[in-house]
Amino acid sequence: MKQFTQLALMLGGALLLMVTGCRYPGTGTDPARIVAKTAEKIADFTLPPDYEPEFGLHALGYTAVAYAANDSGGQLYLVQSEAQADGAALEQALGEMVPGYRDEERDLVVVEQRPFTLRDQAVLVTISEGLGEEDEMVRQATAVFQGKAGPTLLILREPVDQWDEAAVEAFLASVR
Repeated sequence: MKQFTQLALMLGGALLLMVTGCRYPGTGTDPARIVAKTAEKIADFTLPPDYEPEFGLHALGYTAVAYAANDSGGQLYLVQSEAQADGAALEQALGEMVPGYRDEERDLVVVEQRPFTLRDQAVLVTISEGLGEEDEMVRQATAVFQGKAGPTLLILREPVDQWDEAAVEAFLASVR
């Protein structure tokens, strides 16, 4: 549980930086350009259908991007750390989240873990379900992989009734 709390704090810190207006240098103020330039530092990928850039930032040793689905309310986050030790902590935290594990803070229950390949690396993708921020049922895919410059946390969350397994698989397969 302690490692998962650290995981949540890392993502929360990245989101806080977004609120304070940090951005990747040299991108100007165009949000789509900021996100594209920032995402280049993490990994190459093809967005799921209907996802649009929300924010991108690089600060305090972290690089993060966020996307939102216009129609479904889905969210996609990639957060990369420059500290290799963060990768071990993230992998350990996700490894503890076996099917049936309940994250009390986020009200999510792990329903499945499956092997997958991201950026030519064998990883474990954790699928969770539970109540979202607006009390709707959501499904979430979470994975940790080595991004271009460090360990990276990937979170893809959508309402259960909008979850498209084929689109999720295609997105994950596109991460390189």
